[in-house]
Amino acid sequence: MTPAPFDREALMVAMAIAPGAYARNRLFALHKDPEVRRAKARAAVLRGLVRQLSGAHGEVAGLCIERAHGHVTVRYRVQELHFERQAELSEVEAACLLYLGGRAGAPGLQATAEDRALLHAALRKLTPGLSVAGGATRGGSLTELLE
Repeated sequence: MTPAPFDREALMVAMAIAPGAYARNRLFALHKDPEVRRAKARAAVLRGLVRQLSGAHGEVAGLCIERAHGHVTVRYRVQELHFERQAELSEVEAACLLYLGGRAGAPGLQATAEDRALLHAALRKLTPGLSVAGGATRGGSLTELLE
């Protein structure tokens, strides 16, 4: 049985905001799809960026977020680790990063109303076969988490 078609960007947002919503042990067939694996990998990248920008590995310096031509570049340093990172993100990925960073209390990261609108629009693209049961998000829908 082939899984229902889905929007990879919508799935990436859902997996970043509620990582347990599409657990592999419950949806094993879904996770065989290469596009799902790509969405899961991008969601993991976003969550990793949020951890680092929240100071989990040391104080963040030189945070720079540049938006140009539909792409966003995020640059920063973690001095204690002698670590510099640059990430190229789509507009929706950047909105997700800003939302998750604001939720985690990362300095300099806060989602705007436009960012939230992008996330809501992405989540509305989830196909009915991929919609999340209330229990997966602790009693609410994914879009309710954005409020």
